[in-house]
Amino acid sequence: MPIYVSLVNFTHDGLMTMKDKGVKRSDMVKKNVESLGGKMLHAFYCLGEYDVVAILEFPNNRAAMKAGVLNASMGHIRIKTMPAVSRSEWKSVLSETWGKSKKKK
Repeated sequence: MPIYVSLVNFTHDGLMTMKDKGVKRSDMVKKNVESLGGKMLHAFYCLGEYDVVAILEFPNNRAAMKAGVLNASMGHIRIKTMPAVSRSEWKSVLSETWGKSKKKK
């Protein structure tokens, strides 16, 4: 299944209500992902530019986009999600790319 990386920031409201709602909302985020056929592989809470970096699996871009909309609509986070490919897949892409360019010469 395709892998996605989500970069997450808490909104002001998200921070102000963290004590009372933080765990419940985190569980809801995971449920939203799963309701779309996805799986949360990892969630790392961070210092720096992003508050959370999540590694997710989704069946396709459409499901990943729906999850982003559902989760952001709760009002406690802003999300940037991007597809990611493994190192082996990247090597395959490079191989195909350079292989094709060599044949054109």
